[in-house]
Amino acid sequence: MENTGSIGTVRSPPEPLSDCDYNPDTDESFEEQDQGYSGDLSAIIIDLPDLSNSQMAPVWQVMSGHGAYLYKFLSAHNILVHSNSAPLPTTMRHMIGIMATARLSCSYLMHHHRTELRRAAGPGISENGLEDFPAKIRKLSELNMVLAHRPWQMTRDHVAELTQPGPDSWSLSELVYSIILMCHFHSLSSFVMSCVMMEPDVTVDMMNSNQIFSSEQESYKVEELMKKMSTLSRNQDCPPPQEVLQSSFNKIRKQTSDSDINELPYIETDITNYIEDVNFQYVDFAKRQDDFATFRIQDFSWDEEGYSTIARFDEATADCLDEKFRTIYNLTYDTMGSHTSIDTTLFRRATWNYIQCVWGIRHDDYDYHEVNELLHRDLKKYIKRSSCYPDRCRKSDYENIMQDFKTSEKIHFLLLVSEAKLQSSLLYAMRAVSEHFS
Repeated sequence: MENTGSIGTVRSPPEPLSDCDYNPDTDESFEEQDQGYSGDLSAIIIDLPDLSNSQMAPVWQVMSGHGAYLYKFLSAHNILVHSNSAPLPTTMRHMIGIMATARLSCSYLMHHHRTELRRAAGPGISENGLEDFPAKIRKLSELNMVLAHRPWQMTRDHVAELTQPGPDSWSLSELVYSIILMCHFHSLSSFVMSCVMMEPDVTVDMMNSNQIFSSEQESYKVEELMKKMSTLSRNQDCPPPQEVLQSSFNKIRKQTSDSDINELPYIETDITNYIEDVNFQYVDFAKRQDDFATFRIQDFSWDEEGYSTIARFDEATADCLDEKFRTIYNLTYDTMGSHTSIDTTLFRRATWNYIQCVWGIRHDDYDYHEVNELLHRDLKKYIKRSSCYPDRCRKSDYENIMQDFKTSEKIHFLLLVSEAKLQSSLLYAMRAVSEHFS
């Protein structure tokens, strides 16, 4: 199979994704290869011993149905959280983990990092919330809030303020590393709350099953989706003019603002100690009172500027993130529910571009009309909640989406949503960093 999707303008030449490529004439089924990973989770983490006894096992278990991606994820997670070569000590990384996961009300991950912090620094270090943290860490609170909910508001001024000489100042390399950590924990929190916590039984057997949920009331059938993809595929060689593309983006952008979510988040008492300004949340396009323009991917893409900005400080981390993005974006088993030999490129691309649109990012050469064609209204509503308001995801809603798909396909889909969110946040952040030192 040839994976034709892209995340932007691919650097030349891109490294091949050997564990995601599948040639039906020469290779065994990618799904069968991937099950080799999920059948023995220890095989994935053999080179990552710090994770082998982690409290995070339930999260890795849900991801384990997609071993090629899980390996890339754990490689990135390990270098960010457990690496001895990081510019920040382990204790500070867990403090950032507490702040970032608390910001999205993810008590599961927040308690995990609090436990790890106590193990590394001793009891009492985080009992009273942010006030127990060093002033240097507390200075990240506002930026953490912005990156979690409104990353488009991050500017070079944030970078300048945190790196200016003085007590508790951040070096630029430390700050870039901290930004990546915060964005990583934000996206992981979204996945945990919208997917992991919705799964009834986190076991390898469940992940490997071909169970398909169906309902007579489901209005979004795989067959219908396949027909739409077939029609759209035939039109790929004749893209609409630029004014039509702009119009389709504006329409989708307006639709993303048709939200029924008005209530403030419910935040547990022990989480409130680690966050400030609970009222600061995601804001829809139509409700924005700022002057921030749409982020055009052609002006600042991941493959060119985003990757290069991070690589300037830490090439290994940039490579891990890049491989993870490429793996999840191109990951496919050529299946949809009970159907096989299906090219899912258009569906994956619509999902990625819709989430980035929610975060204010536009791909100029993409026809956003495809989003409405391929993503059912209820599906768009759920993945927007997953990305922007994960604390408001409900199990009943999770069970009602993608009912014609396999469980592993739904998890695959929400991993794609999580990574699209992560890349969106990093693009805004790295643009601000780039503008600071340019």
